[in-house]
Amino acid sequence: MIDIHVKAGQAHKQRDDAVVLPLLDGRRLSESGRLLQQESGRELASFLRKFDLSGKFGESQVLYDVEGTLSARIVLLGVGDEKQLTLQKLRLLAAGIAKKMDGGGARDISLYLSELAVRGATIEEKVQAVAEGVWLGLYRFDKYQSKKENNKRQLRSVTIMIGSRKDLAGAEAAVVRARAAAAGTIFARDLGNEPGNVCTPQFLGEQAAALQHDRLNVTVMDKQAIEQAGFSGLLAVNQGSAKEPRFIVLEYRGGREDEAPVALVGKGLTFDAGGISIKPAAQMDEMKFDMCGAAAVLGIFRSVTALDLPVNLLGVIPATENLLGAAAYKPGDIITSYKGITIEVLNTDAEGRIILADALAYAAERKPAQIIDFATLTGACVIALGAHTTGLMGTDKGMKSALSASGEHTADRVWELPLYEEYQEQIKSDIADIKNTGGREGGAITAACFLSRFVDELPWVHLDIAGTAWNMKGSDLCARGATGAGVRLVLDYLLKRSCE
Repeated sequence: MIDIHVKAGQAHKQRDDAVVLPLLDGRRLSESGRLLQQESGRELASFLRKFDLSGKFGESQVLYDVEGTLSARIVLLGVGDEKQLTLQKLRLLAAGIAKKMDGGGARDISLYLSELAVRGATIEEKVQAVAEGVWLGLYRFDKYQSKKENNKRQLRSVTIMIGSRKDLAGAEAAVVRARAAAAGTIFARDLGNEPGNVCTPQFLGEQAAALQHDRLNVTVMDKQAIEQAGFSGLLAVNQGSAKEPRFIVLEYRGGREDEAPVALVGKGLTFDAGGISIKPAAQMDEMKFDMCGAAAVLGIFRSVTALDLPVNLLGVIPATENLLGAAAYKPGDIITSYKGITIEVLNTDAEGRIILADALAYAAERKPAQIIDFATLTGACVIALGAHTTGLMGTDKGMKSALSASGEHTADRVWELPLYEEYQEQIKSDIADIKNTGGREGGAITAACFLSRFVDELPWVHLDIAGTAWNMKGSDLCARGATGAGVRLVLDYLLKRSCE
């Protein structure tokens, strides 16, 4: 991750390789741009006319040797209508210009984006959004490319400029939060982007164990320990794989000794072929992303430990592959889960909820204050909400409301689907307690109904990230592949909860 700093100062006095100034709709310069125009003897105005810049969102123009400045380049960045600006638009602007400058000859740049007015946002929130945008926008996963782009003039540092020195302390703290949020998100992206032959259950366990903090304890159970513990749902799904499962438990004690933890449970299917109910061949390679729930949990722990957040967390990750070996579990099988609830298997490709059943029941035994689970659980959620919004279901109104607010703040958005009692009828089994699929109708909801049987009466929220965990088109904020969905969302939720 490149260096990001905060500084107060006027644009014409900066000696960076490039100074980036906002340009609003109608060719209107921001305050820093107007001051620079005075120093340049109106030269900036002539550039605006020459290049026919309008201020349209995302357009940019690099100007060289502008009179009255110390910087080699002045970059005018269109930001559109200031009244329509949001924190997410600041992230997008920062990401886009950072990517343009990276490899464009500028190594050290100054950004004046935080001077823009965003309704309801503090200077700290704007600085954090800009910093997140830079770090997330520059992310790339090229570890397996033998010939990488050899760019000798890659971006090295970014200085986020603010208007007053009195805001420096708050802005610097915002950069620290942004670094932690981005690092956790990038960690989750890296895990998700690893191929299935590398990111195995054992690998996930090793990555969890490698998280270092004096308040963090990590336990990674191998197959023998899993058998002794009685996690029979995880073992059943694992039967078709030659690779052993892992059951990963993380305990972070940053809060009071007597404070019950928030439990984070993540689905860790390191590759999902569907088992006997095999998936279609097309895009099956993307099933390496079926462990993105586990990646989100690990990413959140990475962020929380970086910030020394004063909370207690319990992380639980069941990890396995779902393949078609000779011993693979079959449609029609009945599994007795860790909690003792019997499950009739109608579709072996509805395996995520089976391994989560064991993990949720284990987490509930530990008596946490709340449980949040993350899972690339259902194609039905993708059909319902597409690729831009995570499905949210649960039992606690306060949690759902707070997570929705954090979703809007971070643009890692969620949308609530109902969990009416009537949906529970669809998972009733004639020969077991429940069946592992409720049919096509309301598939995301009935999957959550299944999970709800394993959390007792605890406050619980389920996040179905099947549509948001990866994006094969890519965007300014994320290269194609894993997105790290859920990390910034829940980190923001935990930050606010720790301040209560």
